[in-house]
Amino acid sequence: MEPISITEKHYQLLFDFSQDGLVIHSEGKILKANDALVRMLGYDSVEEVIGRPILQFIHYRSQNIVKQRIEKMNREGVGVGVVEEEFIRKDGSTLFVEVVATTFFQSDRRYFQAIVRDINSKKRAELELERLRSKLKVTQERLCGVIEGTKDPICAVDINFRVIAFNSSFELSFWKLYGKKIEEGNLLPELIWDPLERSVVIENWSRALRGEVYTTERTIHGLVQDVAIFEISYSSIRDSSHNLIGATQIIRDITERKRDEEKLKKTLEEKEVMLKEIHHRVKNNLQVVASLLGLQAEYSQNEKISRILKECERRIQSMALIHKELYQSENITKIDFCDYLNTLLISLLHSFGKEKKWNSRFPPNRISFPSKLRFRWDSSSTNS
Repeated sequence: MEPISITEKHYQLLFDFSQDGLVIHSEGKILKANDALVRMLGYDSVEEVIGRPILQFIHYRSQNIVKQRIEKMNREGVGVGVVEEEFIRKDGSTLFVEVVATTFFQSDRRYFQAIVRDINSKKRAELELERLRSKLKVTQERLCGVIEGTKDPICAVDINFRVIAFNSSFELSFWKLYGKKIEEGNLLPELIWDPLERSVVIENWSRALRGEVYTTERTIHGLVQDVAIFEISYSSIRDSSHNLIGATQIIRDITERKRDEEKLKKTLEEKEVMLKEIHHRVKNNLQVVASLLGLQAEYSQNEKISRILKECERRIQSMALIHKELYQSENITKIDFCDYLNTLLISLLHSFGKEKKWNSRFPPNRISFPSKLRFRWDSSSTNS
């Protein structure tokens, strides 16, 4: 292959128009630099750089690396590969660069030539990403510490339904329900084999991933666990900028509570039936007593005894009326006094067998009376 002749003029054009920084130094001082390097370092002209020590532009964290590379090139007479270094700009800020260097002899003098590529934006982005990853790791460790301390199963997923955190209670519950071991990074829907159950799980999580906070109850037939009833609370996870980045699920097993509620409901229904029966029997017994007193009063030859029996009958009737109003009322502490009074007075008039007129005006409100006051009023009515 025929060698290509490269003149100094051609090299100078390549040197000047290169987008990467180019520098030639010897005996520790810069002899030549292009405009790209000058801009990287934040200087206004090449003259500010020429003649200055090369290590003056190298950050102290990278100076040992640079010295070792120069010594290696002096010793072996060959170039060195790409390495990341930190430069110092004119304003004192740090510049991250990639440097590849070579060496050559000319006029019995060793020169070093380096190509410098600005990776400052890339490197700072990587450092920021590493910082965020470290912060996320600390946050996840704290989150795991918090959720591990509760007995309720807790799980968190990202916006793609990928599991990012869960506690031991959730791991156990998930295995009992679906027969699968869950791990961080799993796509939650893929672990559920039943299509119908999978669609329900996706819909519930999707509501939370849309920003909805809600609680629902579900009855689930587990593969290992029997039928269980759960109260599941969903909420969204947002970052510091209020961007939605995931959702959480807190599960509470309410199977025993539901069973206790059913037992209590059944017990109350039984007691209600029993109470109605008791009321019915009390009503019948009061009517029987009143009827017996009435019959005895009719057949009594002694007028005084007959009057006493009639008085007792009316008292029993007023008590029966109070009892009827109370057990038919929704609130046993209050009755419709107007309706009660009209009924009582009509009953008393019929019992006396006299044609009398009674005009009364009472507000149609439900009035609460202590028991003693009600019976005293009954006694005063029947005695008048």
